[in-house]
Amino acid sequence: MRIPSLLLALGLLVPAVAVAQGTDDDSTEEVELDEDGNPIEAEEVPPEIPRVLKRAKKEFKKKKWALASIGFFSTITKEDAYFTSESRFFLAYCLDQMGLPYSALEEYNRFFEGADPQDPNIAEAVKAAVGLARRLDAGFIIAPGLSRLDTSAVSEGLRGPAMFWVGSWHLENENFTASKAYLSLVPKDTQFYARARMLEGILYIHPKNAQRNPALAIAPLAGALAAADRDAEDNTEWQVINLNLARTYYAMGNFERAIEHFEKIPRSSALWHESLYEASWSYFRLGRLSGALSHLQTVDSPFYDGTYHPDATLLRILLFYYLCKYIDGQTMLNDFTDIHYPMAKEMEAAVKEARNDPTGLFKSIYAWRTSRTEDGIKLPGPIKQIFESDQDLVRVGDYLLGIDKELNRTEEIGTGWEKSKLRKDLEAALKKRRKEATDTKGAAALAKVENLLTSLQGHLGNAELYKVEMITAEKNLYDAAYQGRLLDKISKRAIDPDVPNGYRYWAFEGEYWIDELGWYEINTVNECLEVQR
Repeated sequence: MRIPSLLLALGLLVPAVAVAQGTDDDSTEEVELDEDGNPIEAEEVPPEIPRVLKRAKKEFKKKKWALASIGFFSTITKEDAYFTSESRFFLAYCLDQMGLPYSALEEYNRFFEGADPQDPNIAEAVKAAVGLARRLDAGFIIAPGLSRLDTSAVSEGLRGPAMFWVGSWHLENENFTASKAYLSLVPKDTQFYARARMLEGILYIHPKNAQRNPALAIAPLAGALAAADRDAEDNTEWQVINLNLARTYYAMGNFERAIEHFEKIPRSSALWHESLYEASWSYFRLGRLSGALSHLQTVDSPFYDGTYHPDATLLRILLFYYLCKYIDGQTMLNDFTDIHYPMAKEMEAAVKEARNDPTGLFKSIYAWRTSRTEDGIKLPGPIKQIFESDQDLVRVGDYLLGIDKELNRTEEIGTGWEKSKLRKDLEAALKKRRKEATDTKGAAALAKVENLLTSLQGHLGNAELYKVEMITAEKNLYDAAYQGRLLDKISKRAIDPDVPNGYRYWAFEGEYWIDELGWYEINTVNECLEVQR
């Protein structure tokens, strides 16, 4: 039978004695119950709005941002925590209007971290913070706070950058499951989609990922490559994605596909030299030694004398060894050690100094990367080349310049703001951020240079062993030559080059032309086979 709603509502009011046993009849009072008979908690009455907050809101409406910011800050530090979230939102807005964008982003991040899910200011804060972070290329500042929000709090038009930043932040902190979840939420029609798919592929090949599986990285990397604009004026994004896809195929042992993608990097790219070298390894693993040497002919050309590539030189020496070209191999080994022993000593001195001053190392690399000037700890020129494609280095450097600009700005704001506790708090936060950024990037650069030094020291040790091997092998070659006039036969042997239609053949006579780089084809005699005949 259906109960009239009026009767049902009246039936919700019962004496307190009916729900609280053992009390005196005189102390009874009525409480309101829900449909299940449970007491309904009375809504909490908000505390009275502090006078300082009322004044701050008045100044805010008058667009007196400096005075308003002091009031909001005072509310945060001195008043009831009930008003903290709202005050932090308004403070962040004021700081942006005052020309302190990095400080504003810090406050927005704090707002997100402590905001109630039902806070009415969340949508407006996300819109303002994401727009500001995109302008400054500083999404990393608000990523921790955004990760605390329900994804539904981020409007569809802002999900591209917001989800990408949070996914990147989780990847940096090696939280791979969360990273993948957020990266998958980046909409396909945004400029962040290709990068999100690339990072999704990278997390599958991350050395610290327990679920590491290069095969699973292919699909997201291929999707990223398809989404990136290869024909853009600056197609660095496409190049980086393509290079990561090539490396993933190499890690899987699919050397043919690796070569296909390595050789798609354009000649004009800063990554071209590196891609040629890595393609050489793929040719080598396939046993196509002439193909490897053809690429290394460009990599080791005089046009790249200032480029650091000891691995490429040693690979070329190794190829000469496998082809029984011991005399040329010994010459290259001697040149290698003559160049790299002094370089190793310079690196040792730089590493020793940088361990006490990582910031000095960062300054040195950043100054060279952006203006080709010397500042801070000195590194060999070829080592600095390693950081040529490090866009994160420039991003961090620009961030530090922005902080310095903001610190100067705090000295220019008048109306008594320059003497406020807020200014001291903001300056302390900015300086802390500056130190963290320089220390973090300096430590990362130091670790990279240390790894390069360790690798180079290993190469030099191997080079000495190779010299002994070459001398021993050369003796055997001379014995064979003495018995069958081998060297004379090899020198007179005609090579029939395989020249594709539309191309002409010129014999290489020692000279290099820049327009020939990347077009060399080497048909070399395998002197090991001659020894066996």
